[in-house]
Parts: sequence; C-alpha cells; structure tokens
Amino acid sequence: MAPKPKEKISNNGEKATELWPDLPQQLIKMISWQSTLMQNIGDGGVTKSWISLSKQCNQTSKPPIWLQLHDDHGNNVHDTNFKINIKFHQGECIWYPRRRWPEPWKYYEGFSDGAIVAKGVRSRILAEGESSPTVYYRICYPYGCQSFYSLPPWDPMVPFRHPVVSSCSEKSVMMVLTGITHPAFAFCRLRGRGYREIYAWTKQDCTIPDPHCSSEKQNFMRFTNAIGYQGKFFALSLQGTLAVIEPDVDSSHLKITALGPKRAVPCVQSRYFKEYLVESDGDVLLVFLVSRKSANIVDDVEVFKLDIGKLLWVKMERIGDRTLFLGTNCCISIRASKLGCKSDCVYFSNNNSVEDWWVYDFEAAGSISSCSSDGILPQICRVLDPNPTNRRRRNRNRLASRVFS
Repeated sequence: MAPKPKEKISNNGEKATELWPDLPQQLIKMISWQSTLMQNIGDGGVTKSWISLSKQCNQTSKPPIWLQLHDDHGNNVHDTNFKINIKFHQGECIWYPRRRWPEPWKYYEGFSDGAIVAKGVRSRILAEGESSPTVYYRICYPYGCQSFYSLPPWDPMVPFRHPVVSSCSEKSVMMVLTGITHPAFAFCRLRGRGYREIYAWTKQDCTIPDPHCSSEKQNFMRFTNAIGYQGKFFALSLQGTLAVIEPDVDSSHLKITALGPKRAVPCVQSRYFKEYLVESDGDVLLVFLVSRKSANIVDDVEVFKLDIGKLLWVKMERIGDRTLFLGTNCCISIRASKLGCKSDCVYFSNNNSVEDWWVYDFEAAGSISSCSSDGILPQICRVLDPNPTNRRRRNRNRLASRVFS
C-alpha cells in the first residue's frame, strides 16, 4: 500500500485550501470574461501505477499487467478542499445579481459538460444517531438565467469521487463514480436548470468482470474516470477498460451497453501514468502523461482520439489547431487560432509547484521543455482583450509616447 501523502499545513496549523481551476492565470482571466470557454474544461486526471508481478509470483520476466491507483496529490481531489477561483464578469456570473453564492458552497467537487459541482454542509441540528452534518452537493452553470440548484442528499457511507453530466439537454443525467464496485456509481435525472423537482440518487452495482484484470478471482469493474458525450457516458475502469453507460429504455436504471475491445494504456513502457479525458472540437480525447520512474517527472505525452463506432482509441501524431492544458485538478482544450497561443502543444503543470509548467511540442518532434506560467499565453491580451478600458488606456499611452518622444 502506498504511503499517505502529507497534508499541506498553513502557518496557523489549519489545512491549506488550494484553488480550482489549476490553469495559467491568463487563461483563467479569459475564462472569467468568456464563460462559454468553460464548456471545454474537463475534470482532473487519474494517476495509475503498474503492480510488479515480482512481488506476487517472483516472475520478473513477465511484464506488469495489473494497475492500481497511485496515491499522489493529483489523485486525491476528493480529499482536498479546492476553492473556486473564477470571478465571472457581471452578466455571466454563477449567481443572481446582488445574491451571491452562499459561502459553504464555494468548494469545488467536480466539473462536467459546462457544469460545476460544489460541496457544502447544511447547517442544522443533528438527528439522533448522526455523528456529523449531512453533506450536500450543488450543481451550477456559469451562464443562464437560472444557474444553480441543489442535488439530492448524498449517502455519507458512499464515496463521492467523479461527477459526470451526460449532456446539457433538459433530459440530462448526472452520474457519480464511486471508485468501488458496490455501488459502482449512482445517478439522478436532472429536470432542466432551475429550482425544479429532481429525482433522488439511484445506486447501482457493477456485476461485469473486468476483462483486463489479471487476477484469477472474479474482479468486477471499478470505474475511475468518465466523460459525458452525446447523451451517454464513456467510463474507464481502473484496468483501462472502456465502457459505454447509458439509460436503459426498459427500466429507470443505467446500463452498460458496450465494452471497448482494447485496453486504454500508454504505448510506451512506464511505471506511472496520468490519464485525462477531455472533449475537443467534437472529439473525445484521452491524454496520457507518462512517467518511467518518478510520478513527478513526465517523460512522454500521448494523445488518443476515440473512434465512437469501433470504441477504439486511435493515437494522434499531431493535434492540429488544438492546445491542451492539463492541471492537477482540471484540464481544458482550446482552439489555438482563436486565442492566439501556440498550437499543436500540450501544457501540463508540475505536481511540486503550480507556478511551473511544461510543454510537449508535437511540431518539435515531441520535445518537452519548461516554461513560466506568466509566459504561456502572452498573445491573449493583445489578440482578445476583454477589457475595453485597458485597451483605451494603452492606446492613450501609445499616443502620448508618440507626442512626447
């Protein structure tokens, strides 16, 4: 069992609170003025490591074929308080005018299909037999006239790991992965945005063995990552099995309708890798940050596109006019030509320091180099300045420099 990471403690002895989203500040500023960019944000990655067979059967000649979750900082989003760090421009904020979002609901829990899921504790007198207040979750949209409402009460005995929304339609469904098999996930149906009636959570177990599990015992699939796309859920198990989950027309439950024929793992050998699922220009992308020896050092980056018809991951040699940003608690795909940044690149943050970023450049034969957070998007303020006041001020400064020079 991997050792538990040390908690970050502030100077006054309290647990430190980190910020979401973990993206360059210039990009966060742009998102705050153009909230529609949030539709391209995906949730944080999941770090996995290979289990060495030499510890189990003393056969070092065989390659490792079993995966486990690596207990690092990037994999413990559900154990960390991430404070939402986007202040939206007036008219695009996630609360009504002059009615701010209540303070207990400011902590990020997940993001899917343009919707933020936040966590809060309802202040009330504890009932008999209860040891702690009930934890509630709220879903909110950064745009729209009716932008947030509460989700049904969550069972505190069940892990709340990865919330996913199937689509932004009026008949959308929210599914929450638990990371265990009993239940494997829970879901509720959302009857449109606003303060309307929504169903309670429905729990479901997974009774399908994982086809890529190396154990002789019957190990059911444990889902650790997922994305909503075209009204369906595409979930990855701990062992890299792709499963399509969608509402069953004959019942009120979700049903696994198909499994991918091949395992979703990097092509190159590694000890650790971190996987991200993100939607980009109508495609579902799977991105791997590959680490050969240390989980904190990325040695290679691989990007795959999902073939929906065959349920196969097709490796991409180039990503074209895309730029991917992979933080410790989120990821985003943007069109490079729209924001004026360098295309065909994957930026990722260093787990040890959020101020340091690295770039994988497909055009430069897949080279990896370090870069400053402030210097990643220098063109954005010049190409798309959202603040006309600043633009007019700069124009006045240029005119003054010409007059008095």
